[in-house]
Amino acid sequence: MADFPPAFYAVIRRIDRFSDVTGRLISLSMLFLVFSISYECFSRYLFDAPTIWVFDASYMVNGSAFMLGCGYALLKGAHVRTDMLWEQFSERKKGTIDLASYLILFFPVMITLFAISVDDAWYSFVIHEESEQTAWRPIMWPFRAAIPLSALLMMVQGVSETLKCCYQIRNGREFQHREKLEI
Repeated sequence: MADFPPAFYAVIRRIDRFSDVTGRLISLSMLFLVFSISYECFSRYLFDAPTIWVFDASYMVNGSAFMLGCGYALLKGAHVRTDMLWEQFSERKKGTIDLASYLILFFPVMITLFAISVDDAWYSFVIHEESEQTAWRPIMWPFRAAIPLSALLMMVQGVSETLKCCYQIRNGREFQHREKLEI
């Protein structure tokens, strides 16, 4: 049986590297979250001078990081899977089930999410939508743009995962062992 061409492996490794780098960069936004909320606590409770911007900034940064980190979570195998029967399947059967799931469920949902959310983000940009949560009233389109961007990042990583499924079906083993989070 012939092996896959070198480009097959190069695509997987480049996409995985891209998802790893973007995931790590996105995680840096949590530093901003920690510092801004700490600043708010000191400002509010030590100096009796609460801010008007931390609430909006914190939910926007946290929500964006959560969404944008989904491609990284897919790379690491951190999404939810029902393992009740999974461990009893052969590696080829696991690859077949995953491949069918990506093609039938994952990509259509991500394409739909992308199409709908791009329109919402663009509309938010066009009308100069502002938050109504606080008096600060920051613009909303960057926060709304995180949704289509996260769908795009998920689809990019989904291409790599689909190729890994093909490898798994052909070779009867995982492309590389994923980090699995045990709770």
